[in-house]
This record gives sequence, C-alpha cells and structure tokens, in this order.
Amino acid sequence: MEVEEAAGERAPASGGGGGSSGGDPDRLSALPDSLLHAIMSNLKARQAVQTCVLGRRWRHLWRSVPCLDVDHDEFRNTATSGPPNNHPAANHGFSDSDIDSYDSDEDNDNDINNNDREWEDFEDFAENLMHRCNIARLDSLRLRVSRDRAPRFADKQAGGWIRRAMKYCAPDPPRQREGLNSGSWHLKRLYLCSVALDDRFTKHVSSVCQSLEELELEDCACEINAITSRSLKSLVLKNCRWGKLSEITSPTLKSLVISGGTNTDDNALVISAPAIAHLCLDLPLRFARRISVNQKPSTPRLF
Repeated sequence: MEVEEAAGERAPASGGGGGSSGGDPDRLSALPDSLLHAIMSNLKARQAVQTCVLGRRWRHLWRSVPCLDVDHDEFRNTATSGPPNNHPAANHGFSDSDIDSYDSDEDNDNDINNNDREWEDFEDFAENLMHRCNIARLDSLRLRVSRDRAPRFADKQAGGWIRRAMKYCAPDPPRQREGLNSGSWHLKRLYLCSVALDDRFTKHVSSVCQSLEELELEDCACEINAITSRSLKSLVLKNCRWGKLSEITSPTLKSLVISGGTNTDDNALVISAPAIAHLCLDLPLRFARRISVNQKPSTPRLF
C-alpha cells in the first residue's frame, strides 16, 4: 500500500477546490500552512496523508508536515479489507506524477495471512512516506512497529528505513536528488519502537541530527557500542536488547532513563553526562552493577 492508496481509504470526499460541498466557505482550508501543519502534526501519519483528498489546497501539505507519527497499528484493520477501490487520483480528478500506482493482486492476497498482508501495506506506506516527505525538515519523528504482529525481519527492515533516510535526505532539494547530504536534519525529537539499530544509526545521530534533543528507544535490538551527542537533553531507553553498549556521552544530557533490557554480561557501561539532573536506572542487578556514572578516572598515588 503506497502513500496515495492509504490516503484513499476511508478519507472523506470533498470538492476539488477545497470548498465545502454545501457551498459554505471552507474556513479550515483558508488557514495558513503553519496552522494546518500544526493540526496535521497531531494526526497519525496515515491520517495526515489522507488529507490530500480534501482538495487542491491540501494536496501537498502532508509532504512538509513537521511531525510524523508512523504507526504499524494504523494498518491493523485494513489488511483484511482487500485492495482499496477509491484511489484519490480516480475520485478527485488529479494524479501525482511522482507517486506510482500500486496494483494489488487479489489471488496472491488469498494465500497470505492477515499479519503478512498488514505488514506489506505498512511497509509500502512507510517506504514511500520516507521518500516523499521532506524528512530533513522534520521536527519530530515517531516510528513504531508492533513486534507481536510483524514478521521476523521487520525490525531490521524498519532500521533500514531510518538509516537510509538519515543518509540520503538533505534539506537542499537539488542535492537531495543527487543523493548528497548537504546539511543536518532539523529533527529535535525521535522515538523508535521495535526497530533494529547498529553503530551506523548512532553515527548518523551524531553527524546528521545535530539538533536532536529527545531520543527514546523502546523494545529495540541494538548492536551499538556508544551513544554520543552534543545536543541531547533527554534519553530514554526502555526494554532494549543491547549487544555491547559501553558508552553514553553527552555534555548537554539532563535526563537519562534506562528501564529494563539486557546488555552483554561482561560489558561495562560508562555514562559521561556532567549536566545530568535526573537519572533513573530500573535494571536487573547484573546489568546495573556494571554501570558507572560521571566517575573520574583514578589517579596514581604518589609515595
């Protein structure tokens, strides 16, 4: 399921010009982009995309929404409903040349269980969304995968979406088309759930997300050595499976929560955060006992 198909499902119909069907003035469409973006930022990503069918005024607004909440659960009830028959390009007299059509094969769908169909819809939507939105201008990004309903490889696939977005998305559109990264993201808040991450992710966080202030990872599989940032203020790590985490370093970090999760048994975690004001370590004893916080290295004694 691609972006426009998701927009077509259960989206309300309206006139092509954005006016109300009863002839009354459409006061909502008359609002400036900044206010409409603020409204759309409170919607899930799929709902935000669906606004493109409200009229020409709304057609591309979703591409520059400052907050994206991409949630696997949005597709929970759509996988069993079959392919949509109300594509917005067909119903509203417009087509977008940079969005490809997606044709569902009903015969093949009959051989796939509901969870697989649900994941395929979510996968198509998320990949297209990452490609077509102005990701580099986002203020907040949430990506949540439901691990109990996703296929075994889903966390790695979702990690690839994030990695490619960070690697190739740039604020400068001409350079973005050339596959070049000409600057850093504006991103301030990033939440990931059930996503597989490795050291490439943290490298991009340090080099690309130079304005990132809040990072939350939940139920993620993390092959990460270190988390370092010069901008982070809040870091929350919930029930993550760490392979080799040994360092968390940030001179600006004020709040750190590590709740649950596991780390390699013989691996020590050194936390260097001189500005920290709130620290919560809700961990198994064998994980917690190998953590040191802002400890100065010992100096040799002189005799």
